[in-house]
Amino acid sequence: MIYDAHFHAEDASLLQYMQANNIKGIVNAASPQEFQRLSTWLKPNDTIKISAGIHPWYAQRSSWEQMLPIMEQASIIGEIGLDNVWCDVDFSIQAELFERSLAYAAQNYKPVILHLKGLEKEALPLLKKYKNHYFVHWYSCDSYLEEYIALDCYFSIGPSVYKDQAVQQVVKQVPLQRLLSESDGLSALSWCEQRPISLQQYSSIMQRTVSCMEAITGQLHMEVCLNQNLQRFIAFSES
Repeated sequence: MIYDAHFHAEDASLLQYMQANNIKGIVNAASPQEFQRLSTWLKPNDTIKISAGIHPWYAQRSSWEQMLPIMEQASIIGEIGLDNVWCDVDFSIQAELFERSLAYAAQNYKPVILHLKGLEKEALPLLKKYKNHYFVHWYSCDSYLEEYIALDCYFSIGPSVYKDQAVQQVVKQVPLQRLLSESDGLSALSWCEQRPISLQQYSSIMQRTVSCMEAITGQLHMEVCLNQNLQRFIAFSES
């Protein structure tokens, strides 16, 4: 069984596939328009949850006033974070929206999905300030992992685990009960593989991630653990 803790859906095809195959997961909305599309595509009481938040890449063009009504509807906040590797949005703009989002999530008891790239150290003081349930998606930094583990974060493992030593180190060090698996969406799979990835290849790549995690941890039936972990994280948004 596949569990996709974090992904994006450019159209309805991946969601339809996941629904048809009873694949549980969390899909991300980074704008009001995206949130509306996802809400329309998803069936009522579906096993796929929607998270919403201001992605650091879009911090310069997404306003708090635009996103707040969407975050109020979403039970999970994210992905939010800090990034100086894949975007050039001024740090002060990113940091102001990041902290505001963290404060909102903590005050409203909503768990958070984090996007951190190049600014993992800078994010730590803010995460310590706003106590919450966090999961870091596709963590691939060689440093600060122990600090994030100490915060009891969850970590979703991306499809690069078969070749990325930093991601493999995450699997080795993070407690089993805090590991999740993710695709980040079909576009991210294509980026990771450096070739076009079709919907028909989605399941095999996700299964490869699980097999890699089993090989690294020595844990058989990893999908059982991943299911329990995902359901535990989602439950934080329902309590």
